[in-house]
Amino acid sequence: MRTYHLSLLTILTSFLLLGCQHSPIIFTESQPPKVPQFAELDNVPKLPSLSTPLIRDNNKEGNTSTQVSNEPNSININDKLSIHQWAVNQEDAVSQPKLNRVYFIGISPSASLENPDVLIEAFSQRRKELANQQQHKPNIAACYDSIRFRASLHSIAITMQCAAPFNEMQSLVWAFWDEKALTNLNIETVQRNLKLNKHIGAFTGSEIDKVFRSQLLGPQHPYNVSLDNQGLVDSLENTEAGFKQLQHLQLTTRERLQWHLFTNDVENSFNHDSQKPLNQPLIERETAENLHSKTINDSLPLWLLHDSSTSDNMLNNKASHTASNTVHNTKILTTEVTPKNQITPTATIYLIDAPDTVQTQVRVGFVSENANNLLNHHQQTATNNSVGCKTIAPLLGRSYSGRLFYDLRETRGLTYGIYGRCVDAPLSQYLYFYGSTALENSGAFIKGILDHTQLLTESTVSQAELNAVSTYLIGQQQLALDTTFGKESNYIRNILSGKTTQQAQQEVNAISQLTPEQFLQISNHVLSHPPTVVIRGDADKISADIRQKLPSWQVQLISARD
Repeated sequence: MRTYHLSLLTILTSFLLLGCQHSPIIFTESQPPKVPQFAELDNVPKLPSLSTPLIRDNNKEGNTSTQVSNEPNSININDKLSIHQWAVNQEDAVSQPKLNRVYFIGISPSASLENPDVLIEAFSQRRKELANQQQHKPNIAACYDSIRFRASLHSIAITMQCAAPFNEMQSLVWAFWDEKALTNLNIETVQRNLKLNKHIGAFTGSEIDKVFRSQLLGPQHPYNVSLDNQGLVDSLENTEAGFKQLQHLQLTTRERLQWHLFTNDVENSFNHDSQKPLNQPLIERETAENLHSKTINDSLPLWLLHDSSTSDNMLNNKASHTASNTVHNTKILTTEVTPKNQITPTATIYLIDAPDTVQTQVRVGFVSENANNLLNHHQQTATNNSVGCKTIAPLLGRSYSGRLFYDLRETRGLTYGIYGRCVDAPLSQYLYFYGSTALENSGAFIKGILDHTQLLTESTVSQAELNAVSTYLIGQQQLALDTTFGKESNYIRNILSGKTTQQAQQEVNAISQLTPEQFLQISNHVLSHPPTVVIRGDADKISADIRQKLPSWQVQLISARD
C-alpha cells in the first residue's frame, strides 16, 4: 500500500511540473510608434557642418602637398588589369610600419559571380595546405598568415600584408589563380566545410537571409542562383571529375573578371614626387615605365597579360573540353529575368517554422526604384534612387540612434538591436531592416517596424533629424576614407555602380541638402509597395499573436530548403 501511495504522489507531482512547463505565453501589446526629438541644447557652441570632399582641389587655399587624395595614382596595363597606388603623406610614411601590402581584386560590374562561396572555401583550404606543407622563410610564413580572402556577388579579392619583397608577395597571390592551383586540393574538406557553414547559418541568420532575398528579388534573380549551389557542393569529391569541376569554376571566373592591383610597395613607391598633384587620376608615362620596370617587370602571369578577346578564346577552348554532364554549368548571370512582382503584391508574412526556438528573427525589405524625378532639376543629374535608400536606412535603422532603436529598444525593450541597411548593388537595390526578439514580443516587434515605415510616408521628418542622418553618413564616410582599405573599397564600389568620383560627391551633397518635403516625397516613392516580410520562429507559438496584431496580413509557412 505504501508503494502505491508513493507512485500516485510521483504521478501527481509530474503532472504539476508538466503544467508549469506549458504555461501560456503572455504576448506584449503593440503601441503607436514613438519618435525621438532633436531639440537644440542651450548654450552649446555652434559647430560647422561636416563635409566629405571626395575630390580635393590642391590649388585651393589651405590644401598642401601633405594632403592625401581620395583617388589613387593608376596605370592601365591592358583592358584586363589596372594597377593603383595611393599617395602617402610624410607623417604616415614615418609612423606606419614598413610592411608591403597587396590587394588584388577582380570585379564583374555587369554580371554576378557564380558560386564565389565555393571558390573562397577552396582558396582557404589551399592557403592552409601551402602554409603547412612547405618550409618557408620566416617572412614568407608571415605572408601566408596574413592572407585574407573576400568575396561578394560582384568581386573576389585577396589581401596580403607582410615584410617580404613585393615581387615574392605578388607571386604568392598569383598562385591562387594558377591553372593548377586547385588540382591537389582535399576537395572533401572543402565540401564538409561548406555543408557545416549551411548548418551554422540557421543560427547566425544566413538561413533567413537566403529565404528573404529569394522572396524579395525573386527565386530566379542572379543574386539567388549565384550562392548555395547544393548540387555542386554534393557533387564535389576527390576524383578527376571533381577536380575538373573546381578548376572550371576557377578559370571561367578568372577570365571574366576585370582586375585591379592595389599596392604600397614601400621601397619602389611611385608617389615620392611631392610636387605632383595628388589627385591626378593617371600617372605620367615616365612614371608608368618606372612602375612597370620596378614592381611588375616579369612577375605578371600570362593570363593577366592577354587582352579580353584572347582570354575569351582561351576560355571557350577550355570549356569545350569540359564534360557536358557536369553539375556545375557556368553561365553569365544578368538581370534578364522575369520580374518578381508583375502586379501589386499582397501583404504576406513568410514564416520559417523553427520549433522550440526562443526568439523570432525578422527581415523587412523594400526594393528601390528610381527616384530622380522627385528631386529638383539641379540635383537630378547627380543623384538617383540611392539617395532615398541610403537616407531611409540610417534614419530608421542606424544602431543606437535610429528611430527603430529608440522606440523598439530604448522605449519598449522589445529587442537588443534593430538595424537598417541599403544594398546598392549593380543588379538590384533594396532597403531592409533586421533584428531579433523574444517569442512574446513577436507581433509587437514586427508591427513596430511596419508602423515606422508607414509613418515616414505620412508625416515629415524634422530638418534637425535629417541633419543628424547626414552627419552620421558623412562621419561614416570620413572614417572609411581614413584607412587604405576603406579608400580601396570606396574606389571599387564606385566602379561597380558606374559612378565617377564627381557623381559620388554630388550624391553626398544631395543627401546633405535634403529638405523635409523632399524626403517625404522620396519616402512615399521608396516605400510605396507593401514590404517583403520574412520571419523565423516557432510557428505554433507566434502565429496567432501575429495574426491578431496584423489582421490585414496573411501568414504563410515557407521552407528554408525551397
